[in-house]
Amino acid sequence: MRNKLSHWLPAILCLLGSLQCTMSMAQISPLDFGLREADSGVARYWALYNAHTAALALHQEVSYQGIDTLELELPSDFKSIPLGPRTDFGGIVIKVTNNAADRALFSMYTAPVKLLLDKSVVDAGDFRGVPELAEGDKLLILRDQHPWTFRIGHGHNVYRQDLLWVHNGIGQNKPIAPWNTDSTVLGATFVPVDTNPKVFRGLTMHRSEKSTFKTYCLYLSGQYNVLVEDVHVTTPKSRMVADGVFSVNHCARVTFRDVKVDGTYSGYGRWRDYGYAFSMTNMWNTTFERVEADGNWGVFGTNNLSKTTLVDCDLNRFDIHCYGRDALLKRCLLRQRQTQFSSMYGTVVFDSCRFVDCIPVRIRSSYNAYTPFDIEMVDCTFEITSRYHSLVNVMLLGTDRNARPELSAKCWPNLKVVNLHVVVPSGIPTLNLYHPTGTLSELDIPVDYISNVSVRGLSFVRPNGKPANLNVRLSSRKFQTSKSLTFEIE
Repeated sequence: MRNKLSHWLPAILCLLGSLQCTMSMAQISPLDFGLREADSGVARYWALYNAHTAALALHQEVSYQGIDTLELELPSDFKSIPLGPRTDFGGIVIKVTNNAADRALFSMYTAPVKLLLDKSVVDAGDFRGVPELAEGDKLLILRDQHPWTFRIGHGHNVYRQDLLWVHNGIGQNKPIAPWNTDSTVLGATFVPVDTNPKVFRGLTMHRSEKSTFKTYCLYLSGQYNVLVEDVHVTTPKSRMVADGVFSVNHCARVTFRDVKVDGTYSGYGRWRDYGYAFSMTNMWNTTFERVEADGNWGVFGTNNLSKTTLVDCDLNRFDIHCYGRDALLKRCLLRQRQTQFSSMYGTVVFDSCRFVDCIPVRIRSSYNAYTPFDIEMVDCTFEITSRYHSLVNVMLLGTDRNARPELSAKCWPNLKVVNLHVVVPSGIPTLNLYHPTGTLSELDIPVDYISNVSVRGLSFVRPNGKPANLNVRLSSRKFQTSKSLTFEIE
């Protein structure tokens, strides 16, 4: 039995057509759309889908009052349940079995509109001469039609994107890197946005071990000012990969708060492949507060991120695969993997963070995109291990320069360390500030950008708290610089 929307059309028409009905119904409940009578997981899914669809038509909220636990089975024609601006599940638990398709259970999507835009106006951020952007609030989506780089070992081109929030014709943020270059072929779209808050909160979602397809929790695209709060997602052991528990694209001012992800579809045990808790691209001003996430592969897989903030998080990986600017991590626990970047700009700041068996910064080689940025570590703790006892791992690819002019330089980041507390197990004699690995012939060529490495305040202790000694080296291997390098340790 499938509770199709047409089955409930008379009720919806009544709600739309009757003033008395709409005035008396402040919220819509799935219980009024067959959930109470539903005798199967598929029927329960359709009750939720129809309730949310009706709520959108009526500009009302969906109430989950009186609903505690739901078991859903997704039908063969499964579609994401569309969300209005505010959805509070009230702490319900949903267990999902999916043998239909890889798709998000819930979604909030606004389709972009094509736009003819001259790349010469992008960097200045003044769009008052563009009629589509001159009034109101818009998200301007920029996509370079010319490949930014080629990902070696993966066999595909990589295209950069940028997201600008435009208010009454004036850009409220800047792109990650300039767009008015000879190499850029600009493609543009835009999304009109409502700046009022949107909320998705109060849900526990268990993905069933009987599923043969992946159910993502939430898909967001073309949204502004969204709070995802008090959400917990669990995943059983599975051979499935390519997860994206939260898949978010082309959004600005999105906050994840008190979110927990236990496992991802990324294989299990020693066999693992890519799969993420947070799969994101083309984002500006994204915040994670008290997020706890663990996955077999690593919980972040992102591209084209600008202004990203993480506070009080517990993660086994954070990264911006390719093309990003400015990240702040404060009071975060980072463990077992690494924070990882390529084609990064601006500053990456670690404030009062703790690294446990983790590389604080790894610069990926596969994108061959070594761009200029700075690293700052303030009041951090580094629990080193035999495999991870360097602050910055620069993975080397070779001596070939990237064909894209903006990426032709081979830049290493500057590093500023203030008050680093190092926990040193026995048998590890050295802390390396930089650790180049890979095609070491690249070290024969001077590296670009790096000019200042400063370390002020180092302390070393054993795991039992007793004092320890440790040698500190600039690098595990000698390298040359195109600029004069100042190296200071106090």
